[in-house]
Amino acid sequence: MASNADSALVEHTSLARLPMLEAMRNPALHGMVYQTPYSQLALGIDFLHQTQGFVPEKGSGYTLPYLKVNTFHHLNGRSTVWGEASYMTGKVHDIKWNSTSDYDLLQPYILSDTLGGDIRRERYSISGGYTTNINKWQLGAEMHVRAEQEYRSRDPRMRGIVTDLTLRMGGGYDLGHYRLGAAVEGNIYKQTNSVAFYREEGVIPEYQMTGLGTEYSRFSGDKRSLYYDGGGVAIMLHASPINQSGPYADVTLDEHRYHRKLAEFNSMPLTDLYNEHVGATIGWKQEKNHRLAAFGHADYTRRTGNEHVGGTSDARYFPVIACLTMYKSHIMDTYAGALYGRGNWNVNIAAGYRAVSEEYVYPHRQMDASHVYGKLQGQCFIRPTDKWLLTVDVHASYYAKASDKLNMPLANMDAAFTRLIQHKHKFATANYTDLGAKVRADYALKQSRYGLFAEAAGGMTLCSASEHQTSLHCSIGITF
Repeated sequence: MASNADSALVEHTSLARLPMLEAMRNPALHGMVYQTPYSQLALGIDFLHQTQGFVPEKGSGYTLPYLKVNTFHHLNGRSTVWGEASYMTGKVHDIKWNSTSDYDLLQPYILSDTLGGDIRRERYSISGGYTTNINKWQLGAEMHVRAEQEYRSRDPRMRGIVTDLTLRMGGGYDLGHYRLGAAVEGNIYKQTNSVAFYREEGVIPEYQMTGLGTEYSRFSGDKRSLYYDGGGVAIMLHASPINQSGPYADVTLDEHRYHRKLAEFNSMPLTDLYNEHVGATIGWKQEKNHRLAAFGHADYTRRTGNEHVGGTSDARYFPVIACLTMYKSHIMDTYAGALYGRGNWNVNIAAGYRAVSEEYVYPHRQMDASHVYGKLQGQCFIRPTDKWLLTVDVHASYYAKASDKLNMPLANMDAAFTRLIQHKHKFATANYTDLGAKVRADYALKQSRYGLFAEAAGGMTLCSASEHQTSLHCSIGITF
């Protein structure tokens, strides 16, 4: 007979939960997705290596050991709690043109130099949530906290210290055969960022990057200490059938802004970044003898960047005399997919189109790239004996370039910036083939609620730019 831990593992990791992933962002509905309590303690390591960094600002790979514990537990018939705590430390290799943490969040407004190197990364995170049912109502709240630092012990000695707090509150209501949900999210973000040089040979310039190979030359060079602060809000709406069969829909709207300031000159504001995002999913699902789902998703993100123009300095104070919108980025991702499952296996397939456009207003620069893609995922649960459970996951995807555009004043650009843009354009417009697999073995201890597990995963990404990526993951732990 299967143990409760095995049943919970299947429920919590099955591809069949895919139609409910967006709904789970609402803490009021999170406790309604799973019926079986489940806890896990894992010790693992993630490894990634690229023969050449696809995105130089993010490095060419990493080696990151971690320790993580997560739990999901029903307090009674009405209330549920869940939580997660983790610690990760390790090294990110060969970062170039970036001395700022959280590149994906803050780009293009980062501190940058031409030398770069390996960095050490350390992250603490904790989260927890609670939901309860009152007649036809569901109410819930959730909190996420992340504290992270990145640093380098050789010149240029970058250091970024991040604190990130997210709070969510949500509600749900059973109306007829449907469950309707709404949630709001608030986020507060801060980072202190600096670069120091100790070598006798001297220093190299640190650039205040402003997008597509441009930099705020007035405050580049020896201005190497920054603050970032910001945050944002999000609204999430959801509707799904209570009996798990029928149409469903999700909508997410969010807006975040991040301000970059010089630590000197009375924290003069340099740039403001505005991220606006809207996502919508509509689909149909059935969970009976056969698990079926068909869905379509559309996602749009607009990033707008403002640069502050400083006036004449007076006693180390720069008054802001103008604010210009100079950077614009648009990302669109749409796909349609289907899921089918029966017994102990599931298959998911999707096909879509993704377009990324970046523009710098003056002097005008533009870099666009679009891809069509297809994805295939398969999953199977195998039970050799009552004590053993094997989980096998495989995936494959292919991204084919559909169009590209590059408009740059290359003749007037510094040679180092020209090489950066050409590198980024080469990888942004390449074709990619991604293959991967994961195997997990769970063993239920005799006459105990505890179990042991071991997990291994690997993947290979082939790039038409004659480069490739290899990824590995290993973890061991206990379930209870």
